[in-house]
Amino acid sequence: MKKNGFLVFCFAFVPGAGQMYQGYMKRGLSMAMLLAGSVVLTWLFSPLGMLVPVVWMYSFFDTFNIHYNCLEGHPPVDDYMMHLGEDQNLLQLVKGRSTLVGWILVALGVYMLYTNFVREPLLDLAIQLGLEWMIRILYNVPQLLAAVALLAVGVWLVRGPRTAHSDREEIPPYRGEE
Repeated sequence: MKKNGFLVFCFAFVPGAGQMYQGYMKRGLSMAMLLAGSVVLTWLFSPLGMLVPVVWMYSFFDTFNIHYNCLEGHPPVDDYMMHLGEDQNLLQLVKGRSTLVGWILVALGVYMLYTNFVREPLLDLAIQLGLEWMIRILYNVPQLLAAVALLAVGVWLVRGPRTAHSDREEIPPYRGEE
């Protein structure tokens, strides 16, 4: 069914609404959830605020992509944006990644404890002692830890998976023509 182009344009400004207006409920729900998730992450850790405009722009242009594909007679399939697999639900996904999810939750908990309960008393103490350098450090601890974590994950991803020494197949050294 052909949709009104002006209404497509208007709904495109609300992530998920443009997709839903065109009948793509799963895709629209995915966009709305991505936006809500990025807002929550921004609330917990402000440097992640860059996710909000990225999700918004992707949703805006995805609305027009769907619209023009439908006009050309090639409507895309309505599907969720985050594929968990045919036989895999969210609980199974979390179980398979329980260590990673656990460390993320520990990091968020430590960050929240630090910013809400630890930083202010330490700042008061540093001000009373006249330790200006400590004040700067205390304000930047979350950013410092986030930078170190990002660097560590980046190095880990660049190095790739490591195999156990016993699992490696021994390759005999090259001895030339025999």
